[in-house]
Amino acid sequence: MTRLFLLFAICLLVSSCDTQSSSSQYSTTTAPSTKLGENAIVYLFFEIEKDSNGLEKVTLTNTKTTEGFLKNGSIVNKPSTAGNLVISLLGKNEAVVEERIIEDPLNPLLEVYAEEGLSKNKLQLTKGQFSVRFNQKGEISSVKIEKITPNSKNSLITFTL
Repeated sequence: MTRLFLLFAICLLVSSCDTQSSSSQYSTTTAPSTKLGENAIVYLFFEIEKDSNGLEKVTLTNTKTTEGFLKNGSIVNKPSTAGNLVISLLGKNEAVVEERIIEDPLNPLLEVYAEEGLSKNKLQLTKGQFSVRFNQKGEISSVKIEKITPNSKNSLITFTL
């Protein structure tokens, strides 16, 4: 019985040490730094809301920066279809450095697995959230977000970093 208790205590001690070391490692990699090296990843978090008139408003809710570099293949754009959002990362001369297309956060596609099989349902929300991440090497100075419509693009927000 004492051997079982001793074994249990050792297991608890080892698992608590593992948890502490992994949580401290996590906080050091995600904490924003004031002095970043040459390569930095910027995370922008947004909230989008549709009012009673059907107009959409985008608000920047949070920004995080960490050292590192995103690989080119790690970012996949969605198709350029009506309803999706175009995020343009602009340089100092207002030229487009990069573009991202993300799925409409107010009308996400929900996949439901049931006995009958897989079904896809489109939700209609009045409020949603989305995020964008990109490599910052000093060339991106502002971000512009537009909604793709059947005939053009509607500008939702432009802000300076």
